[in-house]
Amino acid sequence: MDYNIILGVIGGLGIGTMLNSAITSLLNKKTKKDERLYEEKRNAYLGLLSSIHKSAISPSEEASKEYALWQTHCSLFGSKQVVHYSQKIVDTNDGPREERHDAFNKLIESMRNDL
Repeated sequence: MDYNIILGVIGGLGIGTMLNSAITSLLNKKTKKDERLYEEKRNAYLGLLSSIHKSAISPSEEASKEYALWQTHCSLFGSKQVVHYSQKIVDTNDGPREERHDAFNKLIESMRNDL
């Protein structure tokens, strides 16, 4: 009877250790994935904002293409709202200033909420 108890405790400790290792490994993978996604979003959003700035300072075809590139990065990693408002920036390019400022403010707000 004592052997059964001792074997049960030893076996239980081994299974518990294995489960703990497996759970820790899964949590570490999830954390790394979340950190990597955050960095991708952050880089895409900062690149988009930088390209908006560049387009405002010196509008050109090159600046437009750079914005489109960062907009694509945002569509890969960003939220639907960020994608929507980044397109709204393009759509309001020749429109009233108020609409463009509103689109820009909502873009910033959606980026902040996503991060």
